Parts: sequence; structure tokens; C-alpha cells
Amino acid sequence: MERRGFFLRILFLALVVPAVFFLTSATLHAQADTGSIQGTIKDQSGAVIPGAKVILTNEGTNLTITLTAGGDGSYIFAPVKIGVYAVSAEAPGFAKAVQPHVTLEIQQQRVVDLTLKPGAVTKRLR
Repeated sequence: MERRGFFLRILFLALVVPAVFFLTSATLHAQADTGSIQGTIKDQSGAVIPGAKVILTNEGTNLTITLTAGGDGSYIFAPVKIGVYAVSAEAPGFAKAVQPHVTLEIQQQRVVDLTLKPGAVTKRLR
């Protein structure tokens, strides 16, 4: 009878130890050195600006990532390495807006909403 108990304990350990390892490794992996930067692009009246060009620039490396805001004016950069960033947005008929010195910490979800002001329409001379 004692032998059966010994084998049950060994079987239990053989199943539990790998399960605990896999569960904790997934948790540790999720704690990477990244976060996200997201927000909404609007005009001065508060209306969203769909299709605005949004640029994320790492202020330390000058690395840039560009994307297009969705139909609801929202954008999200994820995953993003921790660091200090500038977020800018531009759209036809509007002046470019820039939010510099956005610090991103581990697992942080920073919200950076930008408001675009009407810009001067420039004409190209031939």
C-alpha cells in the first residue's frame, strides 16, 4: 500500500511541476519591456478625424512608426518598447499636431489624444 502512495506522489509531481512551469512562464513572458500608446485624433470642435496619419517617433533613437487612424479617429501602437516618444498627427486641411516627451513604462497603456487645428491650404506654383 505504501508503494502505491509513493507512485501517486511521483505521478502528481510529474504532472503538477510542468503545469506550474508553463503557467508561470506565460506570466513572465507577458511582463516584457513593452507597453502601448493609443488615442483619438479630433478637430477643435471635438469631431473625430478618420484617416489621419499618426507618427510615433522614439526620441532616443529617431525610429519612427507610421499608421493611419481608423474611421473613428482612433489609433494604437502596440507593442511598443519602453522609452520616450513624440506622437504626431496630420491630415489634409489641418496643421500638424505634435505631443513630445511621452514616457512609456513597462506594461503601461498611455493615452495621447491629439487635436488638429485647421491649417492654411498651400498652393503650388508652376
